[in-house]
Amino acid sequence: MRTSSVYSLLGLLGLAESADKRDRDNRIPGYVLEYAPLVHLHSSEKFWPCDIAEHLEHVTPELNYTPMVPASTNYNLTNLDELNEFSNGRFVYLTSDDNVEARPDWLGGEKNIPEDPEELYERITSQGRPQRPLGTNDASQIHGGRSDAPAVLVVIDKGHGVVDAFWFFFYSYNLGNLVFNIRFGNHVGDWEHTLVRFIDGKPEYVFVSEHFFGEAYTYSAIEKVGKRPVVYSAIGTHAMYATPGTHPYVLPLGLLHDETDRGPLWDPALNSLTYRYNHTSDVLVASNLTPKAPTEWFFFNGHWGDKVYPIDDSRQYEFVGEYHYVSGPLGPRFKHLGRTKVCQGRTSDPCAIHEWLPPEHIRIVDGVGEGEDWKEDERDPPMAVK
Repeated sequence: MRTSSVYSLLGLLGLAESADKRDRDNRIPGYVLEYAPLVHLHSSEKFWPCDIAEHLEHVTPELNYTPMVPASTNYNLTNLDELNEFSNGRFVYLTSDDNVEARPDWLGGEKNIPEDPEELYERITSQGRPQRPLGTNDASQIHGGRSDAPAVLVVIDKGHGVVDAFWFFFYSYNLGNLVFNIRFGNHVGDWEHTLVRFIDGKPEYVFVSEHFFGEAYTYSAIEKVGKRPVVYSAIGTHAMYATPGTHPYVLPLGLLHDETDRGPLWDPALNSLTYRYNHTSDVLVASNLTPKAPTEWFFFNGHWGDKVYPIDDSRQYEFVGEYHYVSGPLGPRFKHLGRTKVCQGRTSDPCAIHEWLPPEHIRIVDGVGEGEDWKEDERDPPMAVK
């Protein structure tokens, strides 16, 4: 065989090996879905899960309360990162085209309420359709409903057998809580998440985000359906908890509380955009499960909602430094994905991991601030956080 032919063959083998490596790199381990969380939404919720693609159809990027581009410009999941050309995107706000107090349908996401799995099974069976609903013909094995609003799964291999599976849930509107019957903390756009941390393929810890803080638990402590952790989304705020009931926390203006219950059960694994992420190189790839999932939106550096309304806006009021309307949040890339501890925050922050339910304490926090945002020195992507 000629030398050139040998080199060509080796080159082809190398390309095949590289392609195989890329395929392995974007693969979601089976155990991630096996232990995917189930989410109880509140039975009286008014602002349900929303589709991030649809959300972008109803907002306009603004800088200093001024539209940045012609109204005809279409920003979507495949080009949202282009907004980073303006001040690196950090002061860009995706501002509602509608008055949010008019409560347009897209803000509420009612069409995305997870369909009751047993009702879905009965409907499909009665229609004589041959396909298996939600992957099974046994209604008793169906544990959660499908929402038309896709969740976002970001899987990170952190080495030494540690794999973090971040499940992100998006809502187009956050309804703040009441203090003395006055509501504070409303904002457009809302990202919450649940993290399941695996060590050597086994689930060890679960973290649930609560506003800009959260709680961590051992996997054994968390309520489960079969093997799958069960978490709860609070009415209005969508803060996540490990139990149903009342969850108090203290702000400077007084005592607030979130409420969770066993409302519609959402199975995010039935409809998700799934990705693998390298937090050190800041590279995101669509996984083998959803290979056509767009990635550009993930790198948008701005806010997924309106900027805090000025005090002279008729919708705005302020009390003890807290506002009726605050700014929308940053996206998943800024939720400390590179965290070493399972808790959200810097490595130097404390991280209590609870081995029982529920943790018996009332959280004391500084305030809702201008949206669920990081302090100025914490705004870098997760791989830059020390």
